[in-house]
Amino acid sequence: MLKSRGLALNLSKTAIYDSEQAYYHFQIEENKYLDTLEGFDKNDPQYDQKNTELEEKFNNHFKDQIPKYWDKITKRYITAFGKLKSLKLLTEISDIYLNYPSLRPNLLIYLSNIGYETYTADKIKIILSKIDIFDDISLYQICFLITSWEIPINDDSKEFLRYIDSYIVSASFKSKNSSDFYSILWFKSKYSHPEELLNFVKKYKNIWLSDSFLRRQVTVIFGRLLIINSKEVDALLYTQISSGINSTVSLANQILQFSDIECLDGKLRFYLFPDKYQRPYPHSKFMVLCSVLNSEKIRNDVTIKKLVMEHVLDPYYRKWLDCQYNIN
Repeated sequence: MLKSRGLALNLSKTAIYDSEQAYYHFQIEENKYLDTLEGFDKNDPQYDQKNTELEEKFNNHFKDQIPKYWDKITKRYITAFGKLKSLKLLTEISDIYLNYPSLRPNLLIYLSNIGYETYTADKIKIILSKIDIFDDISLYQICFLITSWEIPINDDSKEFLRYIDSYIVSASFKSKNSSDFYSILWFKSKYSHPEELLNFVKKYKNIWLSDSFLRRQVTVIFGRLLIINSKEVDALLYTQISSGINSTVSLANQILQFSDIECLDGKLRFYLFPDKYQRPYPHSKFMVLCSVLNSEKIRNDVTIKKLVMEHVLDPYYRKWLDCQYNIN
């Protein structure tokens, strides 16, 4: 029938199943069970029972890895744990992350849903201590996860952030990979004090100036630093403008223009403060917000201050808003 339509199966790449084999390889029962969890949440009176059941079924599923679509169903299980905010997966998450690379993005989404806690932070430290130092994709993904967490400001979290800072800086200089240096920039642009961040950028100028991608990312950071040391950052921005690299030139010009605006137009206001609150507030959006708040008229506008405090709830973002723009 296929050949009559100009198609042909490559039998060396095609598996033909009978109904029983298809039922097994496509994990029909597993899919049906996972469908029953849609819409289920932590407030349901049967939550504990469902949570225990989910753990049992996942453990049984994990033992038999022969089915063709095992990894896809495993990802569905991880998603279910995340939606239920179940802690049952945490026991084995470090080993699963290290031994099953295809599952890593889903595990990080799970950790994002659980949020920062001392026990989730400990799992990240275990993963970093055992992962291949040249695994730059994971390093970036983990940094992205940590910047998406709303981390409280206390002694435990400060120790955790110091550990991450030390690890990614060490890993970056050992691998000498631009994507690793980008991971440092992404992390530090959220958690570093502005003066510390500026000193870091100046110290490693030879690294980012020689890479057009990194140069653009550092230029983004200048939006957050402009109000702290306007003379020095102004000079750095004008250096980027004179570089002749189109993407960097336009970005540096935009940061300088934002510092002089007198009001937010409709599009920019909606971008920064959408009708539906974003939780967590995106890090990239926070960097744009900092550039806009460099304008004295904008940051002193009572209405804008109110919108900022309604939309930005992350403790570290609030710390910098208070420290840099007197918004609290």
